[in-house]
Order: sequence, then C-alpha cells, then structure tokens
Amino acid sequence: MEPRLLVYRLRTCTNLRQVKQVHSFLVASGVQENFGGAMVLKMVDMGLLEYAQQVFDEIRQPNVFVSNSLLSGLSWSGLKEKAVRCFVSIHRKDHLLNSFSFSPVLKACAAIPEVHAGKQIHALIVRMGFGSNVVVRTGLVDFYGKLRDMDSAECAFNEILWKDVVSYNALISGFSKNGRMEDARRVFDEMRERNVVTWNAMISGYMHNGKHMEGMEMFERMCVEGVEPSEVTLVTALSIAAKLGDLERGQRIKNFIDDIGFKMSMILSTAVMEMYVKCGSVGEARKIFDATSERDAVFWTTMIAGYTQNGQFDEAIMLFDQMKEEKVKPNEVTLVSVLSACARSGSADVGDELGTYLESEDMSSSVFVGSALVDMYAKTGKIVKARQMFDKITHRDVVSWNAMIGGLAMHGLFSDVVELFGQMRELAIEPNDVTFVGLLTACVHAGLVEMGCRIYDFMETDFGIIPQIEHCACIVDLFCRAGLVRDAYAFIRKMVLKPNAVIWGTLLSACRICNDVKLAEFAAKELMILEPNNSGNYVLLSNIYANAGRWDDAVRLRALMKEKGVQKNPAYSWIEVENVVHKFLVGDTSHPQSDEIYCALECLGLAIEESNEYMSLSR
Repeated sequence: MEPRLLVYRLRTCTNLRQVKQVHSFLVASGVQENFGGAMVLKMVDMGLLEYAQQVFDEIRQPNVFVSNSLLSGLSWSGLKEKAVRCFVSIHRKDHLLNSFSFSPVLKACAAIPEVHAGKQIHALIVRMGFGSNVVVRTGLVDFYGKLRDMDSAECAFNEILWKDVVSYNALISGFSKNGRMEDARRVFDEMRERNVVTWNAMISGYMHNGKHMEGMEMFERMCVEGVEPSEVTLVTALSIAAKLGDLERGQRIKNFIDDIGFKMSMILSTAVMEMYVKCGSVGEARKIFDATSERDAVFWTTMIAGYTQNGQFDEAIMLFDQMKEEKVKPNEVTLVSVLSACARSGSADVGDELGTYLESEDMSSSVFVGSALVDMYAKTGKIVKARQMFDKITHRDVVSWNAMIGGLAMHGLFSDVVELFGQMRELAIEPNDVTFVGLLTACVHAGLVEMGCRIYDFMETDFGIIPQIEHCACIVDLFCRAGLVRDAYAFIRKMVLKPNAVIWGTLLSACRICNDVKLAEFAAKELMILEPNNSGNYVLLSNIYANAGRWDDAVRLRALMKEKGVQKNPAYSWIEVENVVHKFLVGDTSHPQSDEIYCALECLGLAIEESNEYMSLSR
C-alpha cells in the first residue's frame, strides 16, 4: 500500500478496531518504524493512551514531538504515574528532549505527588541547560506551588530572566492556592501586563480563602479597567455574590452579562440560578430555569436544592417529580435535597415513595443517599425503617452514624443512642460536634440532666471538641425541661459564645411554666434586641404577665407590639392526604374543598354532641 494511502487510512480511523487493523498491516509490512510516530499521534488524539505507549516503546528513535505528545496525553488524562515512567524511559533511552518535555511530567509529579522524582527532574533540567528557559522555569514554579513549597516556587520564578504573563500567573496561582493572598496581591501589583487568567487567579484566590468582598472588589476593578471576562470569571463572581448573599451585586453581574451579550452556557446559567437561590430570590431563579431549554442533572438539582434551602418543600418535591417525568436521571445531590424536603415538610408518604424508588434503583446503600434516607425516615416518625436503612449502608462514615444517633435521640431512645455510640467508638469512628448534639438531645428527651452535663464536659476534655452554640442550646433546654430555669440562666451567663435567639427563647418558654416573671422579662429583653419583629416573643411575655395577674403589663406589651408594627404570625394546621400537604388557617375558606370540609366538621360536631347527650342520659 502506498505511504500516502496508509496515512489517509490512519487519519480516518474512528475506533480501536480500525486502528488495530492499520497497526497490524504496518507490522506485517515491516514499516512500523516509518509510521510509528503517526500511529502514536493518532492514538493520543483518540485517547488510546496505553496502546499508544506500547507502540511508542517499539519505535527505536521517536522524534521529540511524538514523545512530548505522549507525555502530555498521559499527564492530562490522569495517568500520572505512567507519564512519569514514560519520561524516565525516554531519558534512559537517550531520546531527544526539549523545553516542552518537562512541563507535562512536572504536572504529573505534583499531582501524584512524587516529590523526589520532581526534584530529580529539576536537577536534570539544570544539567541539560534548560534552567533559564521561561517555559521550563514556569513548569517548576507550578510544580513547587502545588507541593505548597512556595519558597522554592518563588526562587524558580526569580531565576527566570525574561518573565512573561504565564510565569507571573503560575506564581500568583501558587500563592493563592496556599492561602498567601497578600503575596499573590504583591506579585499582581508588580505586573505590567495582565491577562484574564491573572484576574481569574486573584478573584478565585480571594473566594477560596474566604475573602469574598476582596474578590468582588477585584472583579469590579477588572470591569472598570475594561478587561473582557471569561466564563470562569463570571461564574466565580456570581459564586462570590451567592456566598455574600448580596442580591444587588449578583443582579448587577447578571445585567452585565446581558449587556455585553455573553452567551449563557449551561454552566453560567446554573451559576446565575444558584446566586438567586442563595440570595433568597427563588422566583428569579425559577425564571432562569424555565427559560433554559437544555437542562442537565446539575441544573435541575440547583433549582430543587434552592427550593429546599428556602423552605419551599412542596415545590422541591413537585419539581423532582417533573424531573423524573422528563427522564433526567438524578444525581446523589438531587436525591439528598428531595429527601431533606420530605424530612423537613413531614411528607411521610412522599418520603416512602422516594425510598422505594431509591431501593429499586439500588441507590440507597451509598453513604451519601443512605444517610439522607436515615434522616428522612427518622424525622417522619419511622425510626424502625431508619434503622433498617442504616444497617444497609455498606461503608458508613461519621455522617451516617450521626444521622442514626440523631434520629434515635429525637425519638427519646436514650439507651439505643448510648449503645450505638459505643459501637461507633469500637469501630474507631471519630465522633464530631454533630455526634455530641445527638447525644445531648437524647439526654434532653430522656430528662437526664446529670448525664447531659457529664457528656458536655467530656466532649471537650476527652475528645477535644470545643462546644458550639448548638451544644449550649441543648444544655439550656435540658435545664429548662427539668424546671431548673435558674441553673439554665447561670449556664447562659458563663457561656463563652454569645447566646442566640434559640437559647433565650427556650429560657423564656420555661419561665412561663415556672412562673418566673423576673427572669422572663430579662430573656424577653434580649430576644427583642435579637428578633425585634418576632411577635411570638411579645405574645409569650404578655401571657406570662397575664398568668401572674399583671394585666396592665400585658396590655402595655400588646400596645407596644401595635406601636412597633409587629404583626402576629397566624398559626396553621396541616395534614397530608395522598402525597399532598393541605394547610389551614383559623376560619380558612381558601381551600377548594372548604365547603365540604366545613360540612364534614358540622356533622362531626353534631355527632359529638349526640354522643355527649347519650353519655349523660346513660349515667
């Protein structure tokens, strides 16, 4: 076959079988040495990297372009160890190397990580005379930066004679990924020329290091200087707005995207939607969702999770049903979000259906989904089913154990909690702060004050876990339920953390039962600072005054509510019928079947009256 035809056949290969046919012909014809390089390049292009390496090893003198292509392919595809071994083989066989041969293998060494091999390659670079090359030196800056050795990274950078924007970017990226944003900013300010990658490194660096406002200001400066953003820039800026909960800034970024006519990809649309839901603007997020025709699982999940995070549980469940109807396969995050919606809304029937669906799809045994199922069953009152699901999880982590301990605690099963905690310790699963919230909650429900106090103490002394506000709230609740409001108040006064509204609210509620008006006034005063518009605090104190016969104070407090414009939140009842949750206010007529409901209530009322009359006559 003519060489020209062979090259054509090779170029038109689209699958492994065709490549093997051409390779077999080359070997049989004895011309593999002539066309081996072309074979390797084609295989690398098709992602057939291990096969490409086999062919490469059979070439006696491969040219440097082929060698570099294989090294890059192995390094970028995740076959890091093979990339390092391939480089070592190339060097030992004295095949040609150039300045582009080192960056792929240095990346592989950093990713494994293979520190010793990377440093040996550094020595080889110097020995071969590539030490002053900007491409090679930039690779070394990147290598040391990823190993968190920023002194060596900066040393490699300083030895570059003619620094370009890529080498500066590598050093900035290294500093930012290692939390040294002041140094990153110093290098940034030194630069005479910057590109969009430079700005992205700074913006994302600030975000990942928790300096969200600095990241937002850097993005705004970038826009003022007229630098055209990339998709990465915009996604990062939207993520910062979401973390800040700053809807105004997030909306400005969305308007900016529209003004410059930037194409809304799936990734960018997801970022906009996530910004809206994190800022509490779920309606705007839904507009983005509805306006997007092609929606992947991540896109659906963002909207479902947004509903759940904002307390719109019914909407989350309905959207999940729509997702299934459109044959989009949910991922684990989707399932956890829906399970959370079921748990928090008390939708037991929907939760059961979802649990059955997950078991049929063999998805319930994963630690992520399994833990969410345990939590959902526990919160919907099915603690036996929760335990069954827990036992099915193949590889349990601390989250799984916490979900089961928390569920048992919620149901007042203290002895089961203690037994499970003992099993957890036997298996060397290290408890965390959430574990101890579960243990303390169990003590609260069992009324074990002394035990709860002991657990609170050894949490820090034996396990080194510093008490958080949730642990303190449990202890206050423990004292209050036992009628020890003064002990609860003494504990609050000793707290290192500032008491929140939950803690003061617990104390205020207990003061009503214990008729401690003075302490109730103090707790209410703190609550009115923390929650000035929460009507429940005013009403509760007013009721305490009324119970104590202090009617003037009760009336004064009601007048204060009116003066401050504090509206009493209406209470409602709810019931789940055939997977639908129905909510009712007092005297509510908004339900489509309200006439039938009130008719049924009247019939029940009459039946009760007749029953009472019958009972009276029978006496």
